[in-house]
Amino acid sequence: MDSPGVYKVVIESSNGKERYLKEYIGPATSENHAVEQARTVFKERAGERLVKVEALDREAWADDTISLPPDGDERIVL
Repeated sequence: MDSPGVYKVVIESSNGKERYLKEYIGPATSENHAVEQARTVFKERAGERLVKVEALDREAWADDTISLPPDGDERIVL
């Protein structure tokens, strides 16, 4: 089995009045797996379209993630 990489998936969606983008960033073994992961996280709507799938640098992503505050903490100290 492949070692998981980190992927960013961007999906364009609509609520009937306006269009917006949904982003998923997380581990996956391939681009197709990343899209499947994103679709399990977000409620699927009619008319959605896949905008972009890209592999991210795992080490840079991990460094960025470490600098984020814990969930629920609204402040980011710079």
